[in-house]
Amino acid sequence: MDFYRKSFEFVVDNQYDLEEKLTQYFELYNFKKKRESTNTFTFFKKSSLVDGWKMNPLNWESKITIIQNLDILSITYYVPGNMQITPIAFQKLYADFIHNLDLFINGNQNFTESNALQIALAKQKLTKYYLKVLLGITFGFIIGFFLEKLTGNHFLASLCIFLGGYGSLKLMNHNIIVNQTISH
Repeated sequence: MDFYRKSFEFVVDNQYDLEEKLTQYFELYNFKKKRESTNTFTFFKKSSLVDGWKMNPLNWESKITIIQNLDILSITYYVPGNMQITPIAFQKLYADFIHNLDLFINGNQNFTESNALQIALAKQKLTKYYLKVLLGITFGFIIGFFLEKLTGNHFLASLCIFLGGYGSLKLMNHNIIVNQTISH
C-alpha cells in the first residue's frame, strides 16, 4: 500500500540537552536510535511480518530522520506501506506525535497524555478499517457460498472470499488516499 512521508521543521529554543530529550521521547515509544553524524539522528522501527496487524500505527515500520542546523530541527517522518491499511490514514497521529516532540523540547510539556489520546483514536480508526475488511470477506463468503451451490465449484467460493477481502482493502485504501488528497 502507499507510504507516508512528511517533513516538519521547528526552532529549538534551548539546545543544551537536545540529544537527551530526543532520545528520551522516542525511546519511550520503543524507537531505536542511530546517530548518523554530529547533527543527524535517525529513530526507527524495523519491519516485521505482523506490521499490518499491529493496532498502534506508531509500532509499524518507520524511520524518523532529524537534522539539526543551528537552532532548527528538520524532521522527515517516513512510514512505508505494510500491505494492509495505508499509513496515510494516520497522518494526524504522526503530525501530532512530532508536534508533541516540539512541545516537549521547547516547553518541557508532558506529552504522554496527548500521545496516548492520539494513539487511542488511531486504534479506533484501525478497528473500523479492519471491520470493513471483515465485512468484505463476509460478503465474499456469502456470494461464494451461493456460487458454489449453483455450480458445485469449490474454487469459486474461495475466490469470492479472497476477492471480498482484497477488494474491500483496495477500495478502502483508495478512498482514504482520495479523501486525504481532497482535504489537503
